[in-house]
Amino acid sequence: MMKTTHQWLESYVHSGLSPREVADKLTMAGTEVEGFEEVGDDVCFTLEVTSNRTDCLSAIGLARELAATTGRRVQHPKADYAPAEAKAADVSSVVIEPDALKACPYYTAQVIRGVRVGPSPAWLRKRLEGIGLKPINNIVDITNFVLFETGQPLHAFDLNALAGRRIVVRMARAGERFDPLVDRKRDKPEPERPYVKCDTNTLVICDAEKPQAVGGIMGGLTSGVTGKTTDVLLESAYFEPAGIRATSRRLELESDSSYRFERGVDAGGVLAASRRAVALILEVAGGEVLHGVLEAGSIDASSYSVTVTVQDIRRSLGIDVPVQTAAEIFTGLDVPVASRTAESVTVSVPSYRRDLRTPIDLVEEVGRVYGLDRIPAPLRMPVETSKPTRRQRARRHIAESLRGMGFSEALTDTFVKPGESAQFTLFSDGAARLEARNPVNTNLPSLRRNLVGSLLLALATNERQQVKGARLYECANVFHPAPDGKATGERELVGLLGRDYYDLKGAVESLLEVLRVHDALRIEPLEHAAFAPGRAAMLSLGGGLLGVIGEPSAAALREHGAEGPCAVGELDMSRLEQAWHEVPMMRELPRYPVAERDLAFILGAQVQWAQVVAAVRKACDDTLREVELFDEFTGKAIGAGKRSLAFTLRFRRDDRTLTNEEITAQMNAAIDAVRRDLSGELRG
Repeated sequence: MMKTTHQWLESYVHSGLSPREVADKLTMAGTEVEGFEEVGDDVCFTLEVTSNRTDCLSAIGLARELAATTGRRVQHPKADYAPAEAKAADVSSVVIEPDALKACPYYTAQVIRGVRVGPSPAWLRKRLEGIGLKPINNIVDITNFVLFETGQPLHAFDLNALAGRRIVVRMARAGERFDPLVDRKRDKPEPERPYVKCDTNTLVICDAEKPQAVGGIMGGLTSGVTGKTTDVLLESAYFEPAGIRATSRRLELESDSSYRFERGVDAGGVLAASRRAVALILEVAGGEVLHGVLEAGSIDASSYSVTVTVQDIRRSLGIDVPVQTAAEIFTGLDVPVASRTAESVTVSVPSYRRDLRTPIDLVEEVGRVYGLDRIPAPLRMPVETSKPTRRQRARRHIAESLRGMGFSEALTDTFVKPGESAQFTLFSDGAARLEARNPVNTNLPSLRRNLVGSLLLALATNERQQVKGARLYECANVFHPAPDGKATGERELVGLLGRDYYDLKGAVESLLEVLRVHDALRIEPLEHAAFAPGRAAMLSLGGGLLGVIGEPSAAALREHGAEGPCAVGELDMSRLEQAWHEVPMMRELPRYPVAERDLAFILGAQVQWAQVVAAVRKACDDTLREVELFDEFTGKAIGAGKRSLAFTLRFRRDDRTLTNEEITAQMNAAIDAVRRDLSGELRG
């Protein structure tokens, strides 16, 4: 937030515009005037300044904006004075300790002797009161005035109050005490104002004995300018922004100075602001400035060149801006034009515009000053609705099918507790885990590797609300390290939660029917610690892994706070999408009857129904249309380790009725295959 007044700006740019016109110009150029109010015979502007435009946290910076938009030039204030013969180095000194050079790379000071501290002149009081600041005395008021004029914070010390009449810039010692001049954060009366305990990360400006200011944030109680002050040491420095920001938050100390330092001030304006303040002090408080500037450290404020072409402007803005116009815009912004050709402009970027780094930055300057309202907008914008992808259509079809079977959609959190549900991770490396560097919830830092755990947590929530037998599904991604170990792999799954194993198995088979999947579903027993013994299976489709279904073990239910009974499963969305036949194929209604025959075999208990179906289909020709299991029997009559499977075979031809001989031949082939391949015994 920045404040200035209409008359203050007009003292640098004689625009002749009314306050409202000035506000409109600044706003349209990109520095929004949030509001303005009358203050006496002047008008105060309150402006919202973006973080990259720290030059606009000053009246001169705003004057540059106004000058560029009105075609005028900024009239910069002068800082002319003649120093005394006495040298500042003979009466004072400044030093930056090595461990503080990063936090304060450059520190300067000037010494003014024989000042008369008193009330400020009317023009100075008016400027400060116009932006809501209370005048204190002529010395302090000048430092505040220059702060808002140039954007460079200054601080005036009473030289005679500094032990050793010197400045030492260093990092504070642990627990070192500092008494702030103003406690704005706490806003307590002075007798109750607490001191601040510094730590070793706090930059302090000290005399020969103790801290007299927290660097870039606030001065102290004991060395400020008072009515008894005659000699002033004027500080102007550059402080590293991140350190100021961290210290301000840590110590709960804020000021107009810290607001600017933590955003980055003009490195090339440190000495210029100091000279401007000295000239004003000599004007309003008298005295003499000693020869020479006390300096410690150094900083690079050199300029660099950036070139923009008319093609860059045309490509980005869609308009033709002449080179001459672009050059005039940069000149109005106080950005010197180093050279220009018929097709380009090269500028020397000054230290107060370090936000200009690339050609597109210069294009933005041209566009906002030239006038965004002068850039034509196309009358029509063609809009086309995007067609859903095959994956999106498959996902929607699967979701609709599961809802039609009585499943409810679950939306669960992508982040889980570390290690949670790790035993269900079957599609990726169970030992791998991905965690967010800065998780929103520190209790849930890990990206989930499966959907089963999330659905069990949802089941537990339902059970606590007395909702029993919930049937849930979720289509979502799981995450795991990619094979190269350098990236994140994602796999979209369909998570299922049903009442028991057979409920879920039937749902999967029904889903494959709805998707018109022609490949046979292969079901193989799965023994896994996450599932109850004998109650889980791996599902394969077309020779590839489709997923897993099973009833979770008692330990898995306890981990998720669920009671059960239930069954859970995961299906690979990619496999379902590949197997899905989106367009249904029309078949002519059968004209000839189907012939049904029943068979019953005694088989080993380990033989799966899918094996029987595969053997029978392989043995028969295409007249076999369907194999349906209708009975399973175990008992003493069958024998230990055996079971009886009874099923119906359905035969039909499309061109004629099958003969008994043809049906018998097919039946014999099926019987022989089961006997030969599965050691089955035909049951009478």
